[in-house]
Amino acid sequence: MSDTKPLDRREFVKRSGTAAGGALLLNTPVAALAAARQTIPSRGYAAIDTSGTLVPWSFERRALKDNDILIDIRYASICHSDIHQMKGHWGPQQYPQVPGHEIVGIVAAVGKSVTRFKVGDRAGVGCMVNSRLEQLDGVENEEQYSPDTVFTYGYPEADSPTGISQGGYATNIVVRDHFAVHIPDHIRLQDAAPLLCAGITTYSPLMRAKVRKGMKVGVAGVGGLGHMAIQIAVSKGAEVTAFTTSADKVADIQAFGAKAVVVVDDPAKLAPHQGSLDLMISTIPYQYDVAAYVALVKPYGTFTQVGMPERFELTVNALGLSASRVNFNASLIGGMAETQEVVDYCADHQVLPRIEIIRADEINTAWNKVVIKRARYRYVIDASTF
Repeated sequence: MSDTKPLDRREFVKRSGTAAGGALLLNTPVAALAAARQTIPSRGYAAIDTSGTLVPWSFERRALKDNDILIDIRYASICHSDIHQMKGHWGPQQYPQVPGHEIVGIVAAVGKSVTRFKVGDRAGVGCMVNSRLEQLDGVENEEQYSPDTVFTYGYPEADSPTGISQGGYATNIVVRDHFAVHIPDHIRLQDAAPLLCAGITTYSPLMRAKVRKGMKVGVAGVGGLGHMAIQIAVSKGAEVTAFTTSADKVADIQAFGAKAVVVVDDPAKLAPHQGSLDLMISTIPYQYDVAAYVALVKPYGTFTQVGMPERFELTVNALGLSASRVNFNASLIGGMAETQEVVDYCADHQVLPRIEIIRADEINTAWNKVVIKRARYRYVIDASTF
């Protein structure tokens, strides 16, 4: 990601006005612009500096190519990753930048080579939108590890009018068809949105650990990711113990199906559970005592970190890890085949996120609530309010 000097607010307003004016002068339906291979006007909310305050912004998407689809966004949900990245916690950012990688909507136009989608289809987009590779067969279900993959926002993209990919807090998005999934008719679009990150990020390591009936699974941190991890593991027959620092979440966590809930208001609360779990999924996105949680897993069991803290760094006590002899790893979302799989699975089994619909002008308030752990459990933005 490029390290670009943030715009002052006067320059930001000037640029936004120019983009909006261009869209008005075109006065052409967006789908028609796509068909004509014109850049596509969009409207959303963007960060313009590391303050984490988002403001309305009009901008342009790249022109539709042969393998692309244009999606009219209906809902986009808020992930803690959006906040970390916009505030520069993961490194210098280019601004303005539109966050959002849990996106659902309706296909409005398709490129001439697209066969997987047609206009009117329900579609979802997660953390990836494009690739520099012509053929993607060789990276099927491993796209997140390919150096050629373009992630959904803040990633250098040569043909983007802004120079970087722009995310889903907006009215529309252009995405290579390979990186979109079908949203089944038997799940609401707003319920499907969080599955595109929170769902796949927890589903993937659970499936790779072959979670099954009778397995003892721990979930550390019960926010947007954690509440999905609990429900998915329970739906597979696992016996789940959840670890949270929020006492007021206990009733909710029990309703999600957890057999036991540990309120970690004192490190001593962890001791009785030492060596009791086959698998632990940690969604904690901050620095914490990793070894204390690793010790809850049986020797030769698995501990998977999916929460991403500032600078992507965790401090780990090597002696604590060696004493536990646990297989320690981290996991990054999932590939596209697996993302379609989790959406279908959750729709079929009604494993759904708990959401709250908000307007665009409530985004900044919602972000603050995520940071102070008041979200219950995923804020979903109504894109008609951008």
